[in-house]
Amino acid sequence: MLFVNDQYYTLDDLERQYSVFENIPYLRNCQNRRLAVCMPDAFQWLALCLFVRKKGGSIVPIHPSVPKDGAIRMANLAGSHVLLFENIYSPIHLSDQINPREGVLVQMSSGTTGAPKCIERTWDSIETELESYVSVLPVEQHTTSIVACPVTHSYGLICGVFACIRRGAEPVILTNMNPKYVLKKLKDHPKHILYGSPALLHTLTSLNRGDKRFDAVMTSGTLMPSGWLEALKKVSNRVLQQYGCSEAGCVAIHPDVNDTCEMGNPLPHLKVEAGSMEQPGEIIIHDSEKTIYTKDLGYIKNGVLSFLARMDDTINVAGLNVYPQEVEDVLMAEPRILEAVVYKKVHPLSGERVCAQYISSQPIEEQELREWCRDYLAPYQVPMEFIQVEKIEKLPNGKISRKRLGEGVLA
Repeated sequence: MLFVNDQYYTLDDLERQYSVFENIPYLRNCQNRRLAVCMPDAFQWLALCLFVRKKGGSIVPIHPSVPKDGAIRMANLAGSHVLLFENIYSPIHLSDQINPREGVLVQMSSGTTGAPKCIERTWDSIETELESYVSVLPVEQHTTSIVACPVTHSYGLICGVFACIRRGAEPVILTNMNPKYVLKKLKDHPKHILYGSPALLHTLTSLNRGDKRFDAVMTSGTLMPSGWLEALKKVSNRVLQQYGCSEAGCVAIHPDVNDTCEMGNPLPHLKVEAGSMEQPGEIIIHDSEKTIYTKDLGYIKNGVLSFLARMDDTINVAGLNVYPQEVEDVLMAEPRILEAVVYKKVHPLSGERVCAQYISSQPIEEQELREWCRDYLAPYQVPMEFIQVEKIEKLPNGKISRKRLGEGVLA
């Protein structure tokens, strides 16, 4: 049925887990209950998720690295009745109030602000997404999905695990994220599609030696720098990219990406609106239940959706828009720069300004960076401030909050 690292689990193992759950009253009668789950055993978590889904209950996945007090806080925020922390035998009772809307998957989304937000999706809407996703995913039916990202998030859970099972293939779920171990698992399963973050894929690319090639690679979550994509394509048979949001799941898939901004064609069950290349606009998603305003800026050309930036991250310099990714790509093309992030600071009189933090292999004079940028960017795109750091601050979900980086007033 599936692997977790090197351990193989069969359908019989799943049925045995179901029997255990049936003997626990609060799990057996979970139809009108909302269960928050924070446990390190990935197979037990997935079995529980499938069981609760089958029963019509609701589940709130919490990453197993979250400490107990943090898990309780998140579970309460999501309106959970019970928190299962580390195991199923010592439930933490939280509430007896019956929620009007159950039979949902609850995702905790922080976006770029860091403020937690609960997103509820019905199991029926997830079924629709899965059917649509599998119908357009350009891989052979029995291709192994190697899921090297959290299965408590919709990217790993729905697109990585559930979609693979729906195709009739056996997913490989990795909780051991040592890059050398991930490379070994790719070698063990040569016909694969690897689900990972841009940072992990870049690390794997850097460690890849000789003529070994990745089969298919899926990236998502944040835009991959152009230099990273170029290097990844050299060692991969195909690089795919998907775009989505917590409210809708996967929205679009690009089958063979060459431009990091191109997210591909929207899935068949969705209608997507955006601006034009000349005048980008907010990406708006329509499904059968609702309209979702993403606060992402993009455009559609020849049916292909492109994403430029979060609307809040776009920098308005004297009426001209600066998209952080464009500036980051230029900075990271400088051979000594290993990672860069571009964000805005606000001057009380003159408005928004472009700023950058970067990690480099050796010191770089600010004037050198400024001249490098001037060779490739318009004057209004060149950062006013360059800060060399040892580490770029990230949120717990691995994303960068440009808002946090830019807090404060530019002197």
